[in-house]
Amino acid sequence: MLIIALYNTAWINVYLWNFDTAGILPGKAAVMQICCDSQYCYVMHIFHSGIPQSLQVLLEDSEIIKVGVAIDGDAVKVFSDYKVSVNALEDLSDLANQKFDSDCRHWSLAALTEEFICKELPKPKKIRLGNWELYPLSNAQLQYAATDAFASWQIYQVLKSLPDAVKDPADKQSETISSQ
Repeated sequence: MLIIALYNTAWINVYLWNFDTAGILPGKAAVMQICCDSQYCYVMHIFHSGIPQSLQVLLEDSEIIKVGVAIDGDAVKVFSDYKVSVNALEDLSDLANQKFDSDCRHWSLAALTEEFICKELPKPKKIRLGNWELYPLSNAQLQYAATDAFASWQIYQVLKSLPDAVKDPADKQSETISSQ
């Protein structure tokens, strides 16, 4: 089974970036990143070219799991902007909570990276909030996008290797009592 990190910008481990400015409607997703192993991460500047048919087939394939933080929102953005459905999504924040029996933590990619890979994921505001619609992307933007996609892929590998949390039987009793 193929797992890809789809990551998005201010909006898949593909990454979608757009330039949001206060008072201006958000633009189209501009960049999509895909990482499917430890060797290759692809950064595609889809703002100008759209989503090619081969990428659309990959995104719509229900056998290929796409992972990321808040990936549902990325999928909605891709559909809204490009009319392409992104199927078989797994949110890394939800997966981390499943592994640690936590329902309420909203993990960021940087926090997941620090916790599970023991590395800092730099998120310089100048790059993160930069103009991702401009062509060509800078080397710093390309590095940022590829790094986020790779971190997402690697975090997924770590999380999937961990067992799911086992609920404490005392918690189940208190849940049963409180629901009666």
